Amino acid sequence: MSIYYENVKVWTTHTKTSEYNPKTRKYKQLKKPIVTEKVHVINETAFDLGELYELISYAKRRDVYSAVDVSFTVKEEH
Repeated sequence: MSIYYENVKVWTTHTKTSEYNPKTRKYKQLKKPIVTEKVHVINETAFDLGELYELISYAKRRDVYSAVDVSFTVKEEH
């Protein structure tokens, strides 16, 4: 009996609240923040915690200054 992780998705979310205007040389606050998701890993399977750690570590190396979000499904093998 062992546990594995299916449908692993790892992503980071970026929120842009201001924008630089080169004509006025000032930052302008946006009326609505622009939210974008950068998906690093999608629909992968990890067969132990070490593989899951490697997938999360890969995303963290690609986007150092952002928080990493992770979702997965835990399954049990008989």
